[in-house]
Amino acid sequence: MSVIREEEDDMTQEIRRLVLLEVNAELKDFITKIEEAKIKPTDEWGDGLNQGLDWAIRILRKDKSAY
Repeated sequence: MSVIREEEDDMTQEIRRLVLLEVNAELKDFITKIEEAKIKPTDEWGDGLNQGLDWAIRILRKDKSAY
């Protein structure tokens, strides 16, 4: 009985690892797309837009440091 349980635990861990790899890959894609959306700021609006995009990237990276 415990052998089956160990196999299930191993399978669960492997599935969890694969899911996390996929989620991390998607997050990297989202961050790349957000970085590409930044513009060359020519005024306060453009600067604010880029700051908002930077905040979005920090949130996705789970960065909790003070800005």
